Amino acid sequence: MSKKEDFLYDVRIAEMHIKNGALTKKDFDKHLDSLPDVEEKGEVLIIEEDEVAEEVELELDQVEEDESE
Repeated sequence: MSKKEDFLYDVRIAEMHIKNGALTKKDFDKHLDSLPDVEEKGEVLIIEEDEVAEEVELELDQVEEDESE
């Protein structure tokens, strides 16, 4: 598949392509069905909310300090 075709079937903008007639829903569904199942290659990502919230709070504190200087 060429780069142009990859862009055409990009799920983030496929609906736009279907609406403007560049792609049919049938062709899009056919493309999705042709893709291999790669679920076993995925990894679980666990993000601790407390750690993220703490990092964001520290960043906001730094921005506030920078703005007050």
